[in-house]
Amino acid sequence: MSPTNPALSCTGLSKTYGNMFTKGNVHALDKASFSIQEGEICGLVGPNGAGKSTLIKLVMGIEPKDEGTVDMSGLDPRVALGYVPERPTFFEDLSAYYNILYFARLTGAPDPEGTSRKLIDEFGLKGRGDDRVSSFSKGMKQRLAIARAVVHSPKVLIMDEPFSGLDPGMMIELRGLLKGLKNSGMAMLLSSHELNEIDQLCDSILFIKGGTIIRREDLDAPRPRTAVQLTLETPSEAVVGALSRWSKRAVSGDGRVITVEASREEIPDIVAEAVRAGGRVVEFRPAQVKAEDLYAEVFHTGVVT
Repeated sequence: MSPTNPALSCTGLSKTYGNMFTKGNVHALDKASFSIQEGEICGLVGPNGAGKSTLIKLVMGIEPKDEGTVDMSGLDPRVALGYVPERPTFFEDLSAYYNILYFARLTGAPDPEGTSRKLIDEFGLKGRGDDRVSSFSKGMKQRLAIARAVVHSPKVLIMDEPFSGLDPGMMIELRGLLKGLKNSGMAMLLSSHELNEIDQLCDSILFIKGGTIIRREDLDAPRPRTAVQLTLETPSEAVVGALSRWSKRAVSGDGRVITVEASREEIPDIVAEAVRAGGRVVEFRPAQVKAEDLYAEVFHTGVVT
């Protein structure tokens, strides 16, 4: 992914709602700036009312922006973006095929008939293309919504709460579809409250609060200090005490798994200290950075970096 040519770059996006008939103005988005590279999945995370949906609407051009720019390396965002809203709607009395074909022709997709049939098969709807959408389950409709959104091969796909209301099996299926699109080079901005899915899918996270992007976290970026997880054969208070000179993040309920924060250079010392204290170490590994931990750090402790 080239940092010099982002698939999507937004600068200073702002939006205020209100007029002479309202009691006061609502600053829904304040100078939001970010970029997404080709093949990157970026999660958009924040509490309700943080400005996530407003940000998406401004990027898509659904709402006019007060300030700011949306740049896609000279491409027209209206044809270079794909969009899956939180509650996608369809022509319910038409077939899945005609629902996709309508957008294929509307967006000028090459070979609209062939492309529509191909997407139906690729997105797990083989054999159902001629069925009315009104007969589809929620998971099938979500697959259809994504197929429709990518019928014109957009550079960036934007999704608002794509996992809302899906059962675990449907989530796994949807995750696989999105990973396939990522592997094709498509960039994605994904707004979701499902932090486990953010962990599974995203390369980066934008944290937004009160209409302001307050932090970007690149999940694969090297860190000066990292969480490391030590698993013991049996619980040991002596080992917990021996590791107290490192910042303790957590001890599991059964006392066997100890997580501490340390620099990379200190990792061998942690293992040696645990063994000297009588611990039998059965596993040692860096702890994965979790979206849930980052969320708590950003929004519950007031940390802004």
